[in-house]
Amino acid sequence: MWLPQVENPYCKVATFALPSIPEQAASLTDDDGEGIIVVSGSTMTKAPAYSHFLLAHECCHHTLGHVKMLKKGLGQLGPQPFFYIKPALRKMELEADCCAVKLLKASHEDDSIIAGEDAMSAFGDEPTGAHYPTGSERAANIAACAGVE
Repeated sequence: MWLPQVENPYCKVATFALPSIPEQAASLTDDDGEGIIVVSGSTMTKAPAYSHFLLAHECCHHTLGHVKMLKKGLGQLGPQPFFYIKPALRKMELEADCCAVKLLKASHEDDSIIAGEDAMSAFGDEPTGAHYPTGSERAANIAACAGVE
């Protein structure tokens, strides 16, 4: 199946847009173990500034080694791997958010940082994904990272 590849200015990881996916973006590996990123085409169309935050965030999961670490860890764990990696998932999301802020600051995309913070704030005290920090935690983390020079 052919997927439309999109330009990702934040890393050299192959990035593809899908019309609709359950998550707005995800970092994965293909059958050959190469990193890939998939993003929601509808999010890219409807919220370009936020989609830049997502692209940078997903690049950070690859450049920080999160994807390889999870793949390696999941291969060695039993039938309930998320129980064991739950604390790591929270930490990785916060790290990827902060890394994304740095990438966006370097390219002078403050609107994308604000869009990421706003999107996380919309979750309030609800988790932003399975075993992820709450929206409030992530928004505060993004703001703190944006304030660091």
